[in-house]
Amino acid sequence: MNNPSYNPFNDETLHSTVNQTQSNSLDERVPYNDVIKHGDIVQGFQAPKRLEQFPKWYQNPRRIYATISVLGFASFMIYQIIQIITAIALGK
Repeated sequence: MNNPSYNPFNDETLHSTVNQTQSNSLDERVPYNDVIKHGDIVQGFQAPKRLEQFPKWYQNPRRIYATISVLGFASFMIYQIIQIITAIALGK
């Protein structure tokens, strides 16, 4: 820094890279997976994580409810769009 025209962008010691080793992603998830396993142990049974893991009698009503919900929401949105277009067309 004795040089009055010191430029930090030209200083090689500031821009040296450090080699880092890549860790295994499965090793990083071990504590997270242990918590899930501990929760299952505390509950006394393995909690279902996906729809296929629920009992068969519960899967179809849940799918039907989800389908009806999505269709209801979509029809409401279409109805609102039609209302807006008719209001604009009639000049309200």
